[in-house]
Amino acid sequence: MSSPAIIQPRVKTDSGAIVALILGLVAMIGLIFPPLLGLGIAGIVLGWVAHRRIGRSGGALKGKWFAFGGIVLGVLGSLLSLVIPGFIVGVWINAAFHGGQLPSGAP
Repeated sequence: MSSPAIIQPRVKTDSGAIVALILGLVAMIGLIFPPLLGLGIAGIVLGWVAHRRIGRSGGALKGKWFAFGGIVLGVLGSLLSLVIPGFIVGVWINAAFHGGQLPSGAP
């Protein structure tokens, strides 16, 4: 007689965590294309939601590090999306207040 086979339940990776990681990776292009700020924010929110869902699943879901990576990359991508527009606005304000003249380096 053979013993009955024990079937282990498969632990699934949370799809929200994977999507958060992908959004965070795409948001890293924000330095070149600033409108990707929205993807970074979406990666942060989705990563946070997925991280909470994984924690509450009691081991039924995995992907905690994917969710965390999505949060981190989303924050970095969002910050990079603000660098170029911030620089352009800073130059524009400087030119507006100084009559279009660049500041001289000599004291």
